[in-house]
Formats: sequence, structure tokens, C-alpha cells
Amino acid sequence: MREMPAMNTKIRVLLVDDEEAFVRGMARLLKFRGIEVSTALNGKEAVDAVKQGGFDVVVLDIKMPGMDGIETLGVIKKLAPDTEVIMLTGHASLSSGAQALRKGAYDYLMKPCDPEDLIEKIREANEAENIRKNPVLWPRKLVSEIALHPILPLQPDDGVFKALEAMRRETAEEAVEELFILNEQGGLAGVVTKRDLVDLARKTHPEENLDWSRLLEKPGSLPDTPIREIMKPDPAATKGNVFLTDAANQMIALRARSMPVLKGGKVLGVVRLQDVFRYLEHEIE
Repeated sequence: MREMPAMNTKIRVLLVDDEEAFVRGMARLLKFRGIEVSTALNGKEAVDAVKQGGFDVVVLDIKMPGMDGIETLGVIKKLAPDTEVIMLTGHASLSSGAQALRKGAYDYLMKPCDPEDLIEKIREANEAENIRKNPVLWPRKLVSEIALHPILPLQPDDGVFKALEAMRRETAEEAVEELFILNEQGGLAGVVTKRDLVDLARKTHPEENLDWSRLLEKPGSLPDTPIREIMKPDPAATKGNVFLTDAANQMIALRARSMPVLKGGKVLGVVRLQDVFRYLEHEIE
């Protein structure tokens, strides 16, 4: 049997931003966490570096003088279509982040971003790339054959502060991006993400430059608002009798870290992309 690329090898990242101090500081942090980092201060330097090859993930700022991030993204995806690109965007340019997704970016993070969020997103993007490149090696297992993560009993009328506290507890153990919300019958009502909570806090206090870490330090920045006001209805879901490969590919395509598992209209639990990666790594060793 062919071997799947090891998921614990060093990830090769190109970090692109015109803010030199940010690049130096973030590159130092990424290297400390075992990631191999090259840097570029503008779009042209980034394109030149990609032409040399060898990067698993590119982290690219959207707002740069000259060749901006969206234009640079387009060139990178033509030169290296399998290389995942994570965009960094300011709050005022969230529409640019959505535009970047349409043009092939893996995902985007708002600046200033939590370094831990960026590291987790880099690892996730790299693992997704490895899985896509080696689909024939996946064991033909069902979603129900791996341990599902329990779902927290949050409902639409609960306050957003309760969602923040639940995500704080979850994040202490694993990287968590979203929480699924249940209706009174135990069915799926919607989903709330970190980004939704940060957006709400920023709209409430535009004078503060809030990110996830600062929101955890200042939970009072959130207004007294029910979850239903910010949750997205009808999130994608899967079933226990679906092949793990299909569920994981769906999550990768949707850039989702987790997905609820349904049976008879009720939520059994959550399958998480990181658990799938760990399972596959163990099975193929």
C-alpha cells in the first residue's frame, strides 16, 4: 500500500504582508511552533517565491499597495493550484474576504487575528490538501464508526454570552470554530461561529479593536442578545451511514471544521475534521 504523507512533518508556509513588523513577529511565532516559514512583503515577492515552489500554505494579506491580495491570490492559484491560501482581512474589508473565497482561497481570518487561530487554520488547510491529494488511501469507514463529539444543549433563545462561555470551555481543550444550536425537539436549528460573536462585539463597540482573545478577556463587550439574532439557519449536516470520506470532503469543500450528524431529524453528535485526520493518520500508519 502506498503511504499517505505524514501529517506531522513540517508545514511549509509563505507569509505575505506589507507590514514588516507583523511579518517578523508572526514568522518568529510560527517557527517556534514548528512551522517552516518564508516571508514576502508584497504581491510580486510572493509570486516570485511561489514560482520557486515548495509551499504547502500561503498566508496572504488582502490589503497591500500595488499588487493587492486578491490579484496575488489569482496568480498563485494559477501557478500552484494545490497550494492552499489563507487570506488576512481587516474588518472593513470583509466583502473582500468573501471575494477571496470565491476566487479559490481556503479561508480568511480577520485582522488582528489570534495567532492560535492562524496556526490551527494553517494546519487544517495543510491536512485538507493532503487528504484531497490521496483520496484512494482513505479507509471506507462510516461516520458512525468514529467517536462523535457530544453536542452542547444550546437553543436559539439562549443569550450570546452563553454561546461565548460554551465556546470558551470547548476551546480550552480543542480548536473550536462553531457551535451548533438545537431546537426544542433536539433537531438542528442553526450554527454560531467565533466570527459571528466577534462581529457582534465589534458592531456594539466599534471604538475597540476586538479580536477573539480580547473578547474572552472582555465578555461584557457582547450585548444582551439571543443567539437566534446572529445564528445562521440550516447549516450543512451529515448522517451516520455516510462514508467518512464523503463527510470529510463535504467539510473541506464548505471550509467547515465540524458537522452535525443526524438520525431521524435529531442530532446525534458532531463529527470534527480534526478527528477525521487523526483517525486516518492512525489507520494508515
